[in-house]
Formats: sequence, structure tokens, C-alpha cells
Amino acid sequence: MKKYLIFIFVLILISISFAKTVHISSDYVEPTSNLITYEGSVLVFIESDNLELKTNQMQIEKQNNKWIILNATGVVEISFNDGKLIGENLNYNIETQYGNINEASLTILDSKSSETILVICESLTFDLNNDYFEGKSVSKKITIIKGNITAYSYEFTYDKNEGIIVLNKDVELIDNDKNIKLIAEKITLDTESNNMKAEKVQVEIVVE
Repeated sequence: MKKYLIFIFVLILISISFAKTVHISSDYVEPTSNLITYEGSVLVFIESDNLELKTNQMQIEKQNNKWIILNATGVVEISFNDGKLIGENLNYNIETQYGNINEASLTILDSKSSETILVICESLTFDLNNDYFEGKSVSKKITIIKGNITAYSYEFTYDKNEGIIVLNKDVELIDNDKNIKLIAEKITLDTESNNMKAEKVQVEIVVE
């Protein structure tokens, strides 16, 4: 009980410094020499990365004498440059901006087309420093929506800087602008032009 009386505050602000400063507020914090636990209304803000994270339970671990390994359980919401990510059970490296999250819903503004891309998948790995995203699903296909294009697959990668989406494994893509449906092993989509290349493909064309 004494430990809770010491650490429970309405707002707790902690700055962690290495090459950047991380501001964290929560209802409760329990620091040890190598692990800091946060509970209740956890808010993380990293100004240099333009990143904001919200969750209810989180831990930060020390690695190589730096507080850089962030683990959040339950629902996590992340806002970053031109994007938003919601999911569960996040593992994130504050220093490298590399992470993994489950049951992910990613909404991001494409840099080449200025269209919003929505991705829903079971497991998403992301590199915010390089604007690179990679997802996999096992029980149900990944859903990707970009304008009038909707695609489903079990694996995907998205390179925002290059404007390239690659879909792999049992891919289905519907392009309502072109009135076509592709079923393929692999499809590569240029996000600027919406041109695509497919391998081992079946094509359905709607003639009006």
C-alpha cells in the first residue's frame, strides 16, 4: 500500500534522454533499475519523431544502458507523420523507430498519390524512420484499401518513399476504375499511377 501511495499521482511526467527526449504521463508509475512500469491513461510524446502514443499499460526496458525498449499490452494507438496506427500488444524500439504490433489497423497518407491507404492485418512490422511497413496474416487475409482499389492477401509490404505496395500469397485485387479483378500469386502496385504487375494471374474484365 505504501508503494502505491508514493507513486500514484494524477499526472506523472518523466523525460528519458539519450539522443532524443521522451515525455510520458500516466496515473501510476513503478520504476526499477532496468524496468519502468506505467499504468492508467499512459501518454507518450516524442517531439523529435512527431510521435504520440496512447495506451493503458506499458513498460520501458533499459538496453545497453538506454531506456529504448517499449512494450505496451492491450489496445495501443499511435499517431505519427501522416499516419495513425491502432492495434494490440506493441513492441517498439524508441531509438530505431522499429516496431511490431498485432491486430493492426494502419491509416496512412501516401506520399506519391496523396490518397489515404488503409491496411488491416493480424501482424504488422513497421520502420517509421524509413517509412516501411510489412504485414502478415494467417487466419484471415490482409485488407488494403486505396481509393477505388481494394486488395486482399496474406502478406504485403509498403514502401512509402518509393510508392510501392507488394502483395504476396493468394492475392485478390479489385480495381473499380479499370473494372478489373485480378487473382494472383503476387501483385506489385505503383501508388502514384495505380499501375500494377502480376505473377501467376487470372484476370476478370467487366465490359459495360
